[in-house]
Amino acid sequence: MIEIYAGSTLLQSIKKVMSANVRETLEGEYTLSFTVLAKSALALKVKQIAKLDDQYFEIVQISKSLQGSLPICSVICEHVSYILNHEMYNITEFDFTGDPAAGLAQVLSGTPFNVGIVDFTESVTMKINQEVSRRAALMQYIAILGGEIEYDGYNINIRSHRGSTDYIPVMDSKNVTNVAVSHDSRENASSYDISFFKLLNLAVGDNVQIVFSSLGINVKTRIISLEYNPFYRYNIRVEVGRYRPSISDTFYRIESSLNNVGSSVDDIQNQVNDLGVSYTIVSNLVVTETTIDVTYTVEKGDTHQYHAQYQYTTDSGGRITSITLDNIFSELLLKEVSTLTVDMMSFYIEYADGTTATYNYTVDSGGRITSVTKV
Repeated sequence: MIEIYAGSTLLQSIKKVMSANVRETLEGEYTLSFTVLAKSALALKVKQIAKLDDQYFEIVQISKSLQGSLPICSVICEHVSYILNHEMYNITEFDFTGDPAAGLAQVLSGTPFNVGIVDFTESVTMKINQEVSRRAALMQYIAILGGEIEYDGYNINIRSHRGSTDYIPVMDSKNVTNVAVSHDSRENASSYDISFFKLLNLAVGDNVQIVFSSLGINVKTRIISLEYNPFYRYNIRVEVGRYRPSISDTFYRIESSLNNVGSSVDDIQNQVNDLGVSYTIVSNLVVTETTIDVTYTVEKGDTHQYHAQYQYTTDSGGRITSITLDNIFSELLLKEVSTLTVDMMSFYIEYADGTTATYNYTVDSGGRITSVTKV
């Protein structure tokens, strides 16, 4: 049964539908859609609340049409947590380190939602310094924890593992009347449409073992999305695969810090220029997502350059936590040889840049070189 509310006032109860569908995913998607006869939908309006199985959905779209001569009404609803996408809940800064439940309370502060069950206890850090929606901030916080969102009315739970950790068998038996499977390499996931003679209680996040010998299927996997008709749960659609929460790296900008580094390098270079001595300077500095590429210029008589590449890591707030030298190339050490001429006592080298060098060498009685001296 679907109950329709305007605020806290119950407007009507819908006990019969032409069709209905609930879709829920581990990523936090949760939607409800249903179709009824138009005469049963006269009081329905967008922004009303639909309650189903103690979960609350906001009506976001109502469509009316004729099927033959039958007037029908189609309704699309989104879980009430989607209101956190509204601009009024946007935040421009967030800085928290501490207990995960306390952090969730800070994320939800000023919204209609409450802190539910939080399975995590170790300290967590999240920093935001640009405008994002509150729902995006919530999902980022959960991803940093490595958790999974679970809705309980207006309570937000963060679970370490939703659903059953034991593998629930879904097997070819008299209980399964129809099955269809499709694989999608782009999403690294498989979808199963399964019809049951008797209801099998499955939930998002459940570990399942799917065995259909006639189709050559025997896999242990996890439900990452689930679709079903809440009025007739004998036909369900499950999507299975591996789930990894996605952490965005765009919530905290570090460009200003890198610009400050560049300015500091310029200042140092100017100060050293004033000294009038031989020196090594940073002539170019490029920071990518994972590396710092530096070009050093050595001025000592002639001008030479060498290049170094450093790998660096950052914390969740975008601060650099470690820098490691990964590669170095020096034209002082490596030069391309254009011509090499060897005679009885010496060899002559001409480099590609036009410079030359002569080396004398000695050999032992077997003709092996024992020493080399630059002339």
